[in-house]
Amino acid sequence: MQQLNRIARDSTLLNALSRGDVAGAQAEADAQLRSPGNHFVHVTRISVVRGSRVLVNATVNSDGVFVVAPASRVLRLHGRLLGTLLVSIQDVTGYVKVVHDLTGADVVARGASGHVRTSRGAPTRGPLPSSGQVMIAGRRYFVRSFHEVGWGNEPLTVWILLRA
Repeated sequence: MQQLNRIARDSTLLNALSRGDVAGAQAEADAQLRSPGNHFVHVTRISVVRGSRVLVNATVNSDGVFVVAPASRVLRLHGRLLGTLLVSIQDVTGYVKVVHDLTGADVVARGASGHVRTSRGAPTRGPLPSSGQVMIAGRRYFVRSFHEVGWGNEPLTVWILLRA
């Protein structure tokens, strides 16, 4: 929410949107992602939508897919509706890495779109139970899974695998 609020107060972005300068708004969102400070706050995608129209779509990676669901906030300037700001601070690759680093467990994340991200050593293919135990490459793992939502409401399933 801190990054969402910070970007929602960006006067360059707000003024460009209020003038209908979509290219200027896009340039400011891109600049936000390239800024040295973004290395520490990890914003991975910024969009502004108005109705079904995407006005701004800035991404750290080339396509912005497989990103954790965004926080959103309505943007207004002097009472005038400019659109809805969407900000995500993590892509699924980073999420998998953080969970693995914090827990030591292997992690598998699969999206309904077919995208898969895993920690090193975790299986990328084959079925996994929602919970219980599984044998992978001769090793026994305890498994738990949960569901999350990605960008665009993409259903994600995340499995945590801990060696038995």
